[in-house]
Amino acid sequence: MKNRFTRLLCACIALAASSLTPLSGSARPPEVPASLVAAAVAFDLQSFIDARVAAGDTTIVIPPGRHLVTPRDKQHLSLRGLRNIVIEATGAELVCTETTRAITIENCENLTLRGLVIDYDPLPFTQARITAISEDQTRLELQTIPGYGDIHPEPVKMETFASSTNELRNRLTFYGISAEVHGPGRATLVRPASISLLSADQVGDIAVLYNEHTPGGFLPHAIMATASRGLSFENVTLYAGPTFGFFENGCDGSRYINCRVDRRPSHLDYATRGYPRLRSMNADAYHSKNARLGPLYDRCLARYNGDDSIALNGDYHFITRAAGKTLRVLAKYDMTMRAGDIVQIFTFDGRRLKDKKIVALVRDGSATTEERAFSATKSIFPNHRENGLADAWLVTLDASAEDTPPGSLIASSDSIGSGFIIRNCTLGHNRSRGILVKAGRGEITGNTLSGSIQSSILVSPEYYWLEAGLADDLVIANNTLRDIRGPGIVITALGGDASLAPAGAFRNITIRDNTISGGPAPGLLITSVAGLVNKNNRVSADVTRKLNPWEIKTWSDQGVKEVMLLNNQ
Repeated sequence: MKNRFTRLLCACIALAASSLTPLSGSARPPEVPASLVAAAVAFDLQSFIDARVAAGDTTIVIPPGRHLVTPRDKQHLSLRGLRNIVIEATGAELVCTETTRAITIENCENLTLRGLVIDYDPLPFTQARITAISEDQTRLELQTIPGYGDIHPEPVKMETFASSTNELRNRLTFYGISAEVHGPGRATLVRPASISLLSADQVGDIAVLYNEHTPGGFLPHAIMATASRGLSFENVTLYAGPTFGFFENGCDGSRYINCRVDRRPSHLDYATRGYPRLRSMNADAYHSKNARLGPLYDRCLARYNGDDSIALNGDYHFITRAAGKTLRVLAKYDMTMRAGDIVQIFTFDGRRLKDKKIVALVRDGSATTEERAFSATKSIFPNHRENGLADAWLVTLDASAEDTPPGSLIASSDSIGSGFIIRNCTLGHNRSRGILVKAGRGEITGNTLSGSIQSSILVSPEYYWLEAGLADDLVIANNTLRDIRGPGIVITALGGDASLAPAGAFRNITIRDNTISGGPAPGLLITSVAGLVNKNNRVSADVTRKLNPWEIKTWSDQGVKEVMLLNNQ
């Protein structure tokens, strides 16, 4: 690996000007900066940090330079049980040599990671040029581009970038695809007929596909943090990642300051490629789940990632029975509610019942055959339904739950990321949402979003994904949404049966002083709010852009307009 990496770097000197199609407006400079020519060196980063911790250092300085790191147990670096430690990595780059976890953080408190750059060799994706397309759009002939890996037989999903702009061609991402590999660099991609005819791919466009290079499987996500408090990520840059970029679960009060998720520019790449990189992460850039104190994202950047830019949510659990003050609940996976929590209950037909307090939780065996069959009648993501919803709990509340119909969802309002702040961030050019929030007591202010394929800012529970919750006390202000490709700001709640929730699903939402331009109508959609403040928002939709058929929901029964306010008080 070291010799191959060194050869690639040295090749940059001789071939720096040979990129055939640079990114628009960013031609490769005539010389590669000297700092990028230095050979990367294999480095036992884990042992280095472990030794400094054992020596009692509270500030650990990683030597500057590009470090090739081999993973242990599918993790390039593990940080567990650290307290009040600063890892100073300004000028250092971690190059992951397998497409598995870069950094695992677990059970840490007041840990700071500063200045690190993370990249992968090999990359967790490949790029190929489309050389032919079948008439029905279901079969694409692909030729991999020099500098990228071969096409995986099960590439999971595909995005297409227009070679004329190096931006996403479609408002589509194709799942359920397969590849017929014909030899080195050549394959036929086969995708479902159901949506292929909606595509706009052209011969010469660039397909970007998931790729895996980890023996025996992999651990997802570039940086994964669990069960930690007071984490700080400052000036950390991610250029690639196997799934999410920054993912935290069950962490409280994390801070992301001036972090970056972006595709690596050609003049900073460690290798010469026949075409510049078009993707950063394979999925979300920043994702937070089940936080009791939501994260701060300040002056962060996320672009060209394969899903949402910033996502905050908790877990919904599935109610099968109500008796008196007690509910029988199937946990999504782990139980994320606690005694003393205030819970939100969201019915299958889209109603928010009165919030209640948990008095007690106790395990109550496993899901029965009847409960499994019942959950199968509901619109729940099959993987959650089949691999989750296994452990049963009795949840006792402080008031009667008799009005709770089976099939309703329950979540702790104390573990959905409330108290978050997203401010002064630059987000977009991604296949999904710019900001997807289900948390409350937070603010989304001063951000710039552009190029998101779906909603730029979306506040909505998702029955299908069992992602909670229902946001209260939220401010969305002074954001600029420009050159967007989907709806602008959307606040809406739909039940599992697609019913539009009445007012009160959300409470006390302020949306003011935002500028929204470029996307299809609706530019501003607000539904189901009690206590709505909506003022000084400037909306200018592009009448030439239209929603995809699957994006049009029950809120459109009377047509789609530039600004839509439904079921609010």
